[in-house]
Parts: sequence; C-alpha cells; structure tokens
Amino acid sequence: MEAIATLKLFLSSEEKDAILTSQDPVTKRFRQALRQRVTSRLAVPGLQAETITLGWWYPCAEYLSDAAMQYALEPTEELAAWLRSTTLTIARRPIGDWVGPWFRSHAEPLTGHLETAHVCWGVAAVLDLADDVFADAEQAEIREILYDKGVVLCRRWLQKNSHLANWRGILASGALVASAALGNENLLDEFTPELTRMAQAFQPDGSYGESLQYGNYLANALMLAYESLARKYPALATQLDIGAYGRGMGWMAQSMLYRKAMISWGDEPRARAVNFNDSAALFRPSGDLLLHVAARYDDPVQAGLARWIFQEYYEPSPTQGPHDLATFGMRNDWGFLTLPLLTKVGQALSPEATNLPLTASFSNGNTFVRDGWNGKSVLAIQGGNNDGVFAPGHLQGDLNSFMLAYNKERLLVDPGHSCYRNLIHGLESATQTHNSCTFLWSGTPVEQDSLGLQEDLAKIKLLEQQNVLARRLIRTDGTVGPPVERGGRLLHSERVGEVSWVVSEVAASYGSPIQEFTRCWLQVGPHVTFVIDRIRASEPVRTVWNWLLNNRDGQSIVQTNGNELTLHRHQSGLRLRQLGPAVLSGPVYGYVHDAYHPEPAQLGEGLPGSGLLFRHTDAQASTDVTRLSILIADDVAELDEWRITQDGNEVIVEKQALRIQLSGALAQPLALRIATGQNQVSITEETAGFVVKQRP
Repeated sequence: MEAIATLKLFLSSEEKDAILTSQDPVTKRFRQALRQRVTSRLAVPGLQAETITLGWWYPCAEYLSDAAMQYALEPTEELAAWLRSTTLTIARRPIGDWVGPWFRSHAEPLTGHLETAHVCWGVAAVLDLADDVFADAEQAEIREILYDKGVVLCRRWLQKNSHLANWRGILASGALVASAALGNENLLDEFTPELTRMAQAFQPDGSYGESLQYGNYLANALMLAYESLARKYPALATQLDIGAYGRGMGWMAQSMLYRKAMISWGDEPRARAVNFNDSAALFRPSGDLLLHVAARYDDPVQAGLARWIFQEYYEPSPTQGPHDLATFGMRNDWGFLTLPLLTKVGQALSPEATNLPLTASFSNGNTFVRDGWNGKSVLAIQGGNNDGVFAPGHLQGDLNSFMLAYNKERLLVDPGHSCYRNLIHGLESATQTHNSCTFLWSGTPVEQDSLGLQEDLAKIKLLEQQNVLARRLIRTDGTVGPPVERGGRLLHSERVGEVSWVVSEVAASYGSPIQEFTRCWLQVGPHVTFVIDRIRASEPVRTVWNWLLNNRDGQSIVQTNGNELTLHRHQSGLRLRQLGPAVLSGPVYGYVHDAYHPEPAQLGEGLPGSGLLFRHTDAQASTDVTRLSILIADDVAELDEWRITQDGNEVIVEKQALRIQLSGALAQPLALRIATGQNQVSITEETAGFVVKQRP
C-alpha cells in the first residue's frame, strides 16, 4: 500500500499532476466524461436527480463527489458556486432529513440510516477536495453539521444494532469518511475497528452470502473508507483488509454474462450478470471498487481480473448512465475516484490469462459452468454453501435453483427484485418463482385430490424454503458469532473434459417432512444439461418443479407438447423435457426484473408476464421421487433437429453428428455413464461422495 503524505484525503498532488498530464487514452476519455457529467449538472440547481421520483439522498454522494473532484482538477467559478450552494443547502436541512425518507424510522432519538452515510460521503468529499469554495465561517458550520447530523446519527445506529450485515458497513464507512474529512483522529480510532470487523462479512473466498449486488455495495463502502485513509492516515488504512473482498474478483468475473442492449434502456450494450437473491440482472461491479482492487491489492491475479472487468464493462462507454443510483448499488457506475486510481493500476488479466476454471464453485453456493470464456452457454447454479452464510440477509428461496443463458440470451432466469415495498416482493422471493422444487403435502391447507384449476396452485400455500435467517450477532467483547446456517450443502463440483458434474442437497431449508432434496446437474458441452432430482420425505408429498422463462420484453414464444416445453427467444431456443409422470402446466404470469428502485413502477421493474412460469406437478404423493429433466439450448433454427430417445435406463440426446448417451442408475447409489463420441465419463456415488472418472 502506497503511503503518500498529503493534506487531501482523495487526491494527492502526484495523482493530480499525473491526471492533468496523462496521454493515456483511457484516462483522457474518463477525464472528459467526468467534465461532461459535472458540467451538465450545473444547469440544474441542487440535487435534482435524473429521474423525478428519486429523493435527493440517492444521488447525493455521487453528484457532490464528482463535482468536488472536477473542481480539484479544473476549478471554475461556476462550479464553485454550485458546490457552495448545494452543499450548504444540504447541510442546513433539518436533522430529520439527514435520517432518510419516510420509510426509515424517525423515532427519537434519531438514528442514521443508509441515506445518512451517503450524505456523509458526499459532504466529506466536498470538504476535502473543494474546501476553498466556502468562507471560513461556512466551513466551520459545515464541519459542525457533518459531525452532529452525520457522525452522531451513524454512531447511534452502530450502538443500537449488534449484528453483522452490509448496513453496518455502510454506516461505519459514512462515520469514518466524515471523521477523516474532519481530521478528527479520535473519531478515526473509534470507527476504524468497526470497518476492520466488516471484513468478516465476506465468505472465506471473497464471495458474498447475500448477493452479488449487496457484496458490491459493502465492498464499495469499505473501499471508500480505505481511500479516505490511504493518503493521509496510511497506518490506519493498513488495518483494513482489502483481501476480504479483493479475493472475490474471480467470483465477480464468473458472475458476469455479457454486454448487450436492453429494450427500454437505450441502444448501448449493458452489462448482464447472474442475479441470485436480491441482485440486479443489469449489474456490473462499481468502477471505483474495481480500480481500487486493481491498484491496491497485492494479489496480481485478482488485481488483474478487477482491471479486466473494468476494461470490459466500463471502458467501452464512459458516459453510459443513469448515474443517480450509483453509490447505492442499484445502477452501478464509475465515480470520483476512477481518475486517481487509473494512475496506479497495472495490466488487465482476462479469465483465460488467469486460467479461471470453466466450472467453478464458491463458498456462497454459487457454481458456474461455461463451455468457454468466449463460448455459447452459461449454467449458473445456486447450491448449498458449506461454510454457512457470513452475512445473512436479502435472501430468496432459491437453493437448488439455476439459470441458463445461451448465445447471449437468458432463457431460464431468476426473477430478481423490485421495490421492497411492493406487495409482490414476498412472492418474487419465494421458491415457487425460482427454478427449484416446491411441495404439496397433508400440511398444505388444501386437500390434494381437490386441487382443480392450474391457477389454483398459485393461490395456495406451498411447502417452500425458509428465506429469512437469523442475524449474525456481534458479541459484547467485539467478536462475531458463527456464520448462519442456511440449510444446504454443495456436495460435488467437478469438470472432466466437456462434462461438468455439480451436486447440491438442500432439504434442511424446507424442514419437515422433506428429508432429502438432492439435485444433480450434468452438463455436456454447450447444448445439453441433464438435471437429476432425488427427493425423500417422511410423509407423502406431491413434488412441483418450477421453471421460470424469460419474457421481459414480451418477445418469447413458448409451446408445450406433453411433458416438453419449447422456448424461442429471438434467435436462441430451449427445449425442456421431463421424463416421468408429472403433468406440465402453464404459464402463470410472473415477474422478471432488471434492477431495484426504491419507488414502485420505475424503470427496471418487470411487468406481469415478464416471466413465464411453467410447472411439472406430480399427480400422486410419494415419499421417494427420482426424476430426470433434459434441457437442450441451441439456435432456434437448430432446435427441432435434436432427438431425445429413451430405452430403459438409457437416454440418447442427438443432433446430426452430435450424440450424447446417458445410461445407468439414477436412484441411490447413483451410477452413470456419459458417452460423447469417443469419450466416456463415469459417475459413481460412494459412501465418501461422488467419483468422476474419464475413460479412454
């Protein structure tokens, strides 16, 4: 970590000179983009956001910090006047406004919330980078207000709450960054341990147990705290562990899908990502966070991957908006620290260059299977996590669910999430709206034989996964309690040639009477995925298989024929056939969301029917179920060419010269053989687990 003696928290004199004299084309483009971004706002007084429904809290941090950095690089009288007027207006707002919008608690004594921390970040950046826009008396006033309305409110939240979660990291970061701007070393000594503790919220491998979106949100807050210390208080900065999230760049790289234009979001290609739990499908890690890891982290592989993600998802379009929800992690963007950090970063390393595996599993339960880094298909699995959840919260009932993308089209999808205050949020978080199983049994408040219309299934209470977990508590001595058990285990993840074998068991997430729900994914090449489900229950249950198809733009065409459905989505297609007695029905019109927004009915919230939910439902209750589902993804023009034939314990999936033969026993103990051309792979279930071998 480079220690630079400077009076500024966020910009050293060396960094400023490097930015102003740089001939690097990337630096020059982002410098021009910052200038353009800030200049366009000068015509609008205050913090009017790009969307009229957005409260002033949400763009506060990014708008103020952008303007402050631009002023530090290229000061003008017009920009100084905007910064002075806007900052003083915010500072002089009633303390209740600093608490946040109406849906935050305003009970006395007032405590801070996420919005409070964001205001702290913005005002602190102005005090640090543009302090000379204020008269001495105004500076003194703002400093006093930043402490009374910012630091004190954040401290009250930290004192009132004793659990480890991303909220704690945001509030602690707000307090620490404000304290650094005030130059109060006593406050820095108070809050630095809070930020140090937050490293324990990440999984051991740097992934995050809540979601991609919230992992980024917390890491971005820790990044801001580190950067507020690194130049002026380097000894304190060394107490913060960049590796806690820095080692997760491989997970973030695996989570990214592609860039592609999205209807209603403009013509520019936009990043898509795997959006398990409360994450956005329109997602890219925050730009400043990526460059911070690239510049500061001492692991060259993870640093190179961070630089590569920035290169792939930011450099093609530095001016892509919207920018008014960036620091809240709802529409991630690059921010005011991008230019200083660009002066420090090294070379980008692609996933191929780092030998990032094509089949990879992580501590949070995410598993990714690709046919190639520039290939056709991505299978993303939410399996059980063997380490527990280090930061529980914002979870959905999605264990043993999965997504399938082919040729830059998401086919099987996760619903995502919209406004938390929507009545449908509970439903879009439930297991029945994910590509997993739910159950009907005698404890369900409807007689099994009386279930009539297919839409009745959407009205009754199903046996689903528990998705609200206990909090992970901080003990009185400051130590943190153990990770929280979610109820699932990833049993196996391995790749042999073009065959990937992933196994997850999640019965404990349902509770009684489910004793086993083991799901096995067997992917062979870019086209074919076998899904084997093994279910045991102490009482007879009727199993329901849920399949959520992407129809966010209303352009998907779905047909059913017996137990098989066919999806045509633009030029990509999916065939899904289940072998067995379950009856296929649908669609039920569900939701597929692009991104979160704090208000309802905003851009990013899916309409009814943006997700098409189909179900295979067993007609009879049973205590022991084993079932095989076959998924084929291909170009629409090729989809009908595939043939599926079954003869006893042998299933053949073939198209022209491609032939995949699956044979053997599905029931416990499982013993399978997969033959593709001249290659054969055997999978056997033994007492110690699964053994996968390639035969010549």
